[in-house]
Order: sequence, then structure tokens, then C-alpha cells
Amino acid sequence: MILAAIVLFCLAAGLGLWLVVLGVRYRRGSRALAAGHAGVALLGLILLGRHIFSSPVHILYNNAALLFILALFGGLVLLALRMGNHEHRSPPPMIGVGLHAAMALSALLLLVLGYTQP
Repeated sequence: MILAAIVLFCLAAGLGLWLVVLGVRYRRGSRALAAGHAGVALLGLILLGRHIFSSPVHILYNNAALLFILALFGGLVLLALRMGNHEHRSPPPMIGVGLHAAMALSALLLLVLGYTQP
């Protein structure tokens, strides 16, 4: 189940990178791509949560889940900023995107480290 969560989070990271390229290079966003990014990441978080609550305590998985939840709230803030903007095709502030990505990639690194250690 952890491997499936890792694959889903990697897919979400790829979709997020695509969103960043759209925002930086073309100065626009994509709601469909953002919804796919959020949906895949949420599915990965659900799988991670199911594993955490149904198996023995693993501190790296717990820390990764906490960071992913913080990244989720960061993504919700980015969504609120985007929906509050009257120009819907403009990207959100890149400092917020950077913090969101840093939390999520740190969590992914912890998850992979926890998976590779016995």
C-alpha cells in the first residue's frame, strides 16, 4: 500500500511540475490539471492514512503524513487565492507554490526513506 501511495505522490508531483511550467512559462493555469493534481495527491494521502492506521507505528510514515497534510492545507490556500482572483487564468503567487512543493517533496522523501529502511 505504501508503494502505491509513493507512485501516486510521484504522479501528483509530476502534475504539479506541469502546473508550475504553465504558470512560469506561459503565465496561466489549468483548473483541470490542478484538479487532477489534487485528486491524485488526495488518493495517495488516503492510502497512506489507511496504512498508518492499520499497521504498527512507523515514525517516518507519520511525519510524512503530517507534512502531506500541511501541503494539503497549503494547496487549499493556493486554491482560495486563485478563486478569489478576478483574473482566473493567472497563476497563484510562486512563493506559495514553492512552499507547497517543498512540504510535499520533503514528505515524499520521508515516505521513500521509510519504505527503503527495514
